[in-house]
Amino acid sequence: MRSAQLHRPSVRILIAALLITLALQHVTVTTVDARTDDAAKPTIFLHGFNGRSCEADWGFLIDHLRASGWAGNFYVPKYTPEDSRCNARPGLAMGCMSCTGAHDYWFGHPVDTPHSNDTSIRHLAWHLANYIYTNFSSKGIAVDVIAHSMGGLIIRYALAKQGVDGFPRLRVEDVITLGSPHAGAHFAALTGTTQGAEMEPASSLIAWLTTWGMNPQGIGGTDWTNLGSHGDLIVQETSATAMSAPHRWRYTTSPNWIMHSDYTKSSAQGSTRPAQYPCLANPGWCEKPTFYPVQMIRVATFYGSY
Repeated sequence: MRSAQLHRPSVRILIAALLITLALQHVTVTTVDARTDDAAKPTIFLHGFNGRSCEADWGFLIDHLRASGWAGNFYVPKYTPEDSRCNARPGLAMGCMSCTGAHDYWFGHPVDTPHSNDTSIRHLAWHLANYIYTNFSSKGIAVDVIAHSMGGLIIRYALAKQGVDGFPRLRVEDVITLGSPHAGAHFAALTGTTQGAEMEPASSLIAWLTTWGMNPQGIGGTDWTNLGSHGDLIVQETSATAMSAPHRWRYTTSPNWIMHSDYTKSSAQGSTRPAQYPCLANPGWCEKPTFYPVQMIRVATFYGSY
């Protein structure tokens, strides 16, 4: 009897210690995964179907972010041999997205053949996932991603496939997509390429993303922003904003058109322009003044709500 009474407090102590340990573990996870809301995170830039010139695609935006106090390193990973380098800038690296992971895995291609527009978007997404994991996520580092056109599908698929089929889990805090064909792009198959066929609205890739990738979340959460434009003649605004993202904007044609290649160059510091956002009014989109695209990209990479 005395022996049993002596053991009861020990059991209670062990249980209490276990609960404290679990509580501490929970607090630690919450702290690590909390948003940073600063301008020191690494930022990755992903070009689209025709994006080959780093300077033309990203030069203006990169200079704007640096002038606005962005101190983190910028990465423009190459995924085709034709990708050109940006002009030399402090803290800017091209990187090699295809250097991480075997080429014959996941919608792959023969080992000694380079990436091209006939390389599956799924395959590029697998490379991107391994690139982000190897260089950042595995080290506990969160990144932001700014993606133009097809680049938005690459990061979206990479996040939607986490933990499946060799896709690692990623720490991606913010994703901003610019004219990305989230619901597909009509007549894309006329390019006669694998990527063009995959970007058709009726493709199996778009169907899969519509089912499984409407708002994919990385470790600690991912805040998505979709930008589209009335003036984008390549990707319709309805497609560019077809995710269940918390921030979706469709720029109107006034005071001037924002075309498919203009998102990273359309800027007016301290000014606003009309754009539509989801609301309860019929037909579900309301209009109000908001930032120009370059300023919107800057805000979206910094804040979780705006």
